[in-house]
Amino acid sequence: MLVNLQKRYGVRTAALSAFVRNLRRRLRLGNREFNICFVDDNAIRGLNLAYRGKDKATDVLSFPWNEADGPLRPDPRALSRQRERAGITNFLGDVVISVQTARRNASEEGHSTLNEIRWLILHGVLHLLGYDHDHDSGEMIVLELALRDQLGVAGAGRKSKSKVKTQKSKGKAGVV
Repeated sequence: MLVNLQKRYGVRTAALSAFVRNLRRRLRLGNREFNICFVDDNAIRGLNLAYRGKDKATDVLSFPWNEADGPLRPDPRALSRQRERAGITNFLGDVVISVQTARRNASEEGHSTLNEIRWLILHGVLHLLGYDHDHDSGEMIVLELALRDQLGVAGAGRKSKSKVKTQKSKGKAGVV
């Protein structure tokens, strides 16, 4: 599901839905589902502070459904039983993307905002699947680069790890 909660920029959901379908096929996700939510810098900054302790906007955050870490999370076995009773056994989680930050990243890297958002979706979904570029031996980066090539997601050699920026967007409202 794609949800646009920001009003500043239009988001080309039809093009992104097609990309997500192709990504799902490449990753062989079958009936496993995830949500993608588009927000502004203020919203993602609040999430980044609340869940990561970082008081700044970032481009993408992933919230795996199966992650049971943190003091406010219930026992993973109890959570699993609750999901089964609720019929939620194939949900991977949520990917949250700041469209404002994606626009800035795209401008700096010299490609379209649509391309940047595709890249962020790919990156976020890999995190939902348990990949972690901060703690693996390059496995996520290798997979991400291969999938970018297969899916036609252009981009210079920017590191796979997302850049965190705090500058305000100066762009005009537009469709990405």
